Amino acid sequence: MDKKKNEGLLIEKYLEKMNIWYRTNNIIHEKSELYYDFISSLLVLIDQTYLGPDAVCTKEDMANHFTWCFNQIRLNFAHERIIFSPASTTSYGYLWYFIYRGYYIINTDDKFNILLEYFKYLFNYNMFKTDPELESFTDFYKIFDQNLKTIN
Repeated sequence: MDKKKNEGLLIEKYLEKMNIWYRTNNIIHEKSELYYDFISSLLVLIDQTYLGPDAVCTKEDMANHFTWCFNQIRLNFAHERIIFSPASTTSYGYLWYFIYRGYYIINTDDKFNILLEYFKYLFNYNMFKTDPELESFTDFYKIFDQNLKTIN
């Protein structure tokens, strides 16, 4: 029983730490879901429309494909009155760098699923995270938060 009690206390302590982290960084559960929806929609569109390294072979080609996908997802969200800043912003640059390194130049068949699972885990508000994962989640969250525009 002592082992279960200790595990329960550790979990409770960790959940308290995460809640303090979220409050301190103004992280809202619903927004984390929204930002994950944006990223996952972007990844799906990238993967569905990517013609492969034979057709999209230069960094410029990759950037053009990414920009087109990014703008399409922005338009899809805008139809729902959720407005993200244009492709010239921090969220674009941060995502471009991450997806360029994790999707376009990686040569593995499972790169889409790996990235999708990573972001699903990272943006899961209730999932236990290490300190570096919390920091990474917070970086992504804050960048998206700065680029989300409110409509009155």
